[in-house]
Amino acid sequence: MYRNRVAGTARIGRGPCRDRRAGRAQRPRWALAALLCAVASSALVPSHPFRLSVADVGVGGSGLDVRIRFFWDDLQLAVMESTSDMEFELAETREVDEVVEQYINDMLTIDADGTLLEGTVLERGIQDARNPDEVMWWYRLEYPLDPSVDRIHVRNRVLFNMFEDQRNLVHLKTRSGRERTYYFSWDEDNVTLRLN
Repeated sequence: MYRNRVAGTARIGRGPCRDRRAGRAQRPRWALAALLCAVASSALVPSHPFRLSVADVGVGGSGLDVRIRFFWDDLQLAVMESTSDMEFELAETREVDEVVEQYINDMLTIDADGTLLEGTVLERGIQDARNPDEVMWWYRLEYPLDPSVDRIHVRNRVLFNMFEDQRNLVHLKTRSGRERTYYFSWDEDNVTLRLN
């Protein structure tokens, strides 16, 4: 393991690796870090004082309804790093939705009785802010879930590939209407949730 600094934040990498999905070699992490540093120093330097994503999860008859919000610049940099695509830009298109959907499915894993659930993006939107650096993008995903499942195991590493100080919140509304909030950090990135 080695440490490097990208856009003023520390992150941990594993050096050259293979793409988990396709088994193909990726560009070396040091080269990617250099590219991200160049991109970040131009126009994408995040200026908000904290790193946070917030997911609202509802449990329904056909599955989980998840709405997750990100600072736009954090999400863009994290997807660039994850895909090794320095040309990636957030846009309101189906093609970008598919890339973000894959990123979310890689970083937010939901296990229901040994079955890994795959989310599908249903819609997306932009939540404006007074400060352009605090504009948030949100995605709403649906995860099919058998109604008999009463517990799921969630591992939330969204944006952790880019920011060591990233924090993620999950607000869960259970089938019975109870509301619970879960906090995810580098040290505590997974939890088992009761759905009833």
